[in-house]
Amino acid sequence: MNFETTAGAFDEVRRARAIAEFAEWQLIARHHDRRVAEIDRSDDIVLSKELARREVTLEIAQALRVTERHVWAIVSETETLRERTPEVWEAFGRGDLDAGRASAIAYTAERLTRAESWLALARSAVQYAATHTVGELRSWLRRLRERLEPEQTAIERARALEERRVSITHNDDGTSWLNALLPTGVAIAVGERLRRAAKALPAIDPETDERDRRTRDQKQADLVAHWLTSCTGTGTDVRAEIAISIAATDLIGLTDGPGIALDGEPIGSEWVRELAQSEHTLFRRLVLDPRGRVLDTTVLRYRPTEDLRQALRWRDGTCRVAGCRAPASGTDQDHAVAYDSGGQTSGDNLRCLCRKHHNMKSHGHLAERHLAPPAQWSEQYAMPASASLT
Repeated sequence: MNFETTAGAFDEVRRARAIAEFAEWQLIARHHDRRVAEIDRSDDIVLSKELARREVTLEIAQALRVTERHVWAIVSETETLRERTPEVWEAFGRGDLDAGRASAIAYTAERLTRAESWLALARSAVQYAATHTVGELRSWLRRLRERLEPEQTAIERARALEERRVSITHNDDGTSWLNALLPTGVAIAVGERLRRAAKALPAIDPETDERDRRTRDQKQADLVAHWLTSCTGTGTDVRAEIAISIAATDLIGLTDGPGIALDGEPIGSEWVRELAQSEHTLFRRLVLDPRGRVLDTTVLRYRPTEDLRQALRWRDGTCRVAGCRAPASGTDQDHAVAYDSGGQTSGDNLRCLCRKHHNMKSHGHLAERHLAPPAQWSEQYAMPASASLT
């Protein structure tokens, strides 16, 4: 059986599973609506009616062997999709979307406040959701919401920042979890600094001449412990590279779209503007084709220049394998056509692959069909400007 036949079989199974999930949601919603309508028509007191509604949820949950919270989430999300984004509900019914994707879209629809925003969501979300993973969809939906209602998201971001904190949870084995709730931009900068610092550590300990056998995660954990126990000061020094992919109206404050980190996460425009005023910030001009793909320069040698590497990272954002979220900053630059076979070291022939997928490709186990196209930095509603934080 060839791959096309197998892929068709997989798609049939995926669609059948999605239709079955839709049938479950629809059954739950119809039963819940019918029973609640009967309760509301009764002459019972308000408290009795409320308790009776809860009993309906409990009955459904026990019949399905799930929690009451799960049932209530389905009831609420079904109502949201049917009322605010009926096109999404219809796509769910056809099997174009599964429950996970429908739930992610409903979560966004619940937080949008304007009818025109619901319409924009419904028009664009189905196509994107049908061709991307749930993780990619959630990231895209966050960017979309930032673009559609920047004022509301700015209010929520300011409120959330008031909750920033650090907590420590002790385990029973002599370890503890150190958790920090930080602004997204700062968290990205922390992660990037940790990655670079861990990568820069010498392979041989200069004091003992022994090989450093720590994993990357162990090195990063040790660096955090060292920094927090040996450093002083309260200033935050975030160094950024800002790539302007369309007119810079968002950057200068004429419009209010979000900045976008390389991993696709939206960052508040006010914070990007603040970064733009730093003496350490590097601006990079991205030349885009009409579809939002980055155009870059050909060089005639095997290893790409650092400028080309950076351009490739901006173009791809993550590993180019569809569904892989490995950040481009930690990937290899792979030649689609091998250099030894005449392949050029150029943007047309290079793509970012994480080490796992690069190894698979090198050994003949990564077909072109597994790759996604480069990121479209100018996709509708998604991103006017991008910031890489270091």
